[in-house]
Amino acid sequence: MGKHIVVLNFVKAAIEMLDKKSSKYSDRPILPMCGELVGCKYGLALLPYGNLFRETRRQFHRSIGTHAVMKAYHDIEQLEVHKFLRRVHERPEQLAMHIRR
Repeated sequence: MGKHIVVLNFVKAAIEMLDKKSSKYSDRPILPMCGELVGCKYGLALLPYGNLFRETRRQFHRSIGTHAVMKAYHDIEQLEVHKFLRRVHERPEQLAMHIRR
């Protein structure tokens, strides 16, 4: 797919590259269609490693990173699922619009 592949033959070199210096050698793919054209380039999955990525991941974990935190959203999720199902039942021909909402 146009990408270079590096094969590491030595465990010591692999540990150094993949553990100790992972932020230098690891990154997210750049997806022009999703990132630039659709506007998702600041989403957690597409952010490059760095300060913004770490801060976004930290905030994400605070918001929904544990089961205890997720329990707080359970009632809201259940209510919204019921609303979604009601809308789909009333107007199934508009399913794409209901999903987008």
